[in-house]
Amino acid sequence: MAGRRPTWLDGRVDVLLASLEDYGMDASRVSAAELIQERVQWVATNMRISPATARRYLTDDALRDLARTMVVTVADEAPGADVLASARTSALPISVLGRCVAGLSEAIVLRLAKRDDLDHVRTTTAQLAQTLSALGQLTADHHVTGDRVTRIGEPVVMAPPALLNRAARYLEAAAALVRDNGVMPSGLDPAHAAQLADTFDTDAASLRYYAGGS
Repeated sequence: MAGRRPTWLDGRVDVLLASLEDYGMDASRVSAAELIQERVQWVATNMRISPATARRYLTDDALRDLARTMVVTVADEAPGADVLASARTSALPISVLGRCVAGLSEAIVLRLAKRDDLDHVRTTTAQLAQTLSALGQLTADHHVTGDRVTRIGEPVVMAPPALLNRAARYLEAAAALVRDNGVMPSGLDPAHAAQLADTFDTDAASLRYYAGGS
């Protein structure tokens, strides 16, 4: 915002992002701005008032409530918690773990291709790298053979469900980047975009399954 006077929207975005950060979450300024503008339009339409008047309802408390609602939707990721300190109750097959590591690495490549919000790129790539690091620590800490308890016929790594759900969301976000925004890794044929997005979604679904989700 250097070189210009902050707008009303800039201030609202700051409050929403700060509230999300309190829960250990983040969003890009672009996405936060779009969400706030959608809220303004929704209030204006439903209350039959002008957008300018509707803005008065987007108070700090209202935005904190919005952030809280957003966090509830990802409660299975234990936002803000140290997932490595959580109980490791999900048995993740080595083959699925390998695909997850590969997928998260590709997601980093996708994020680095974006240039519209470099601060968000830095944040999301850091989160992806931290998730990869956590998976590596789990692998080093606890590696057992599948047995009658897990009913998995290959070696498994015991992991916190929250970490798997968090990794799954990152893969789903990568799929959306490819499918909805046309972001592609350098050198990859655009004709393979649908296949890449489907692969991200498939791997995410596998993680959610072993995390105990639907």
